[in-house]
Amino acid sequence: MFNSIDQVNRREMNKPASVAHYSWRDELSAAEQAALDSVAKLAAGRRVLDIGVGGGRTVRALRQLSSNYLGIDNSEAMVSACQRRFPQACFEVMDARAMTPLPDASVHLAMFSCNGIGMVSHEDRLLILLEVFRVLAPGGVFLFSTHNQNSPDYRAGFQWPEFEMSRNPARVLMRLARFGRQVPLRWMRRRQLRALEIRTPDYSVINDACHDYGVMLYYIGLRQQRAQLQALGFEANAVAFDLQGRQITGDPADNSIMLVARKPGI
Repeated sequence: MFNSIDQVNRREMNKPASVAHYSWRDELSAAEQAALDSVAKLAAGRRVLDIGVGGGRTVRALRQLSSNYLGIDNSEAMVSACQRRFPQACFEVMDARAMTPLPDASVHLAMFSCNGIGMVSHEDRLLILLEVFRVLAPGGVFLFSTHNQNSPDYRAGFQWPEFEMSRNPARVLMRLARFGRQVPLRWMRRRQLRALEIRTPDYSVINDACHDYGVMLYYIGLRQQRAQLQALGFEANAVAFDLQGRQITGDPADNSIMLVARKPGI
């Protein structure tokens, strides 16, 4: 049995299949691109920190903005994958909860993509935000995505694996075999990990369908996320983008929200 959110998520992210899954793409989502475009002039040519770099999906976009780049991840397997893909770039194994090798106020743009900040407990999430605040220079920005507690996905019940029919009988058999493996795996993981769930009005950590129910993920609404950032020292009313890359003005129902949190300037 697993006794911590961290243990569950580390196990899943260090699997060869997970490393391979995150190691072949290099395009930004519409929300990520919109957030990055909104701060590009501020960060161009300055120190950029790519937190939770995973398999390297964000490396090209951030290095186009600045060659003064560092990618970090607490998974050695993910960092090794990045080093193979981008031997000219700088990567280090580092935990975002304790980025002690990085000096205070040394980074102008930090990014934590793919809802990576949501793969820890509530207390550890606050530690990450405090560490990001520490390493950011005055006026620096933190771009990150988070699962939305106001989305339908948060309230969804058990989700069956996707199954798509085909005119090719061999393909149908292959998909049926995969479906047959996934269903008991999802039920077993759901039964094992549900005890770790935390649901509160302000935030939740739930076992959702991602990775066939193999991870625990943090959900929070936009209003609560903005309040959380402000309480830790970031400027009020962090700019947010929806999945289509549009700046958010109301209360979105998207599964994921992209935020731009700014450290106050001098």
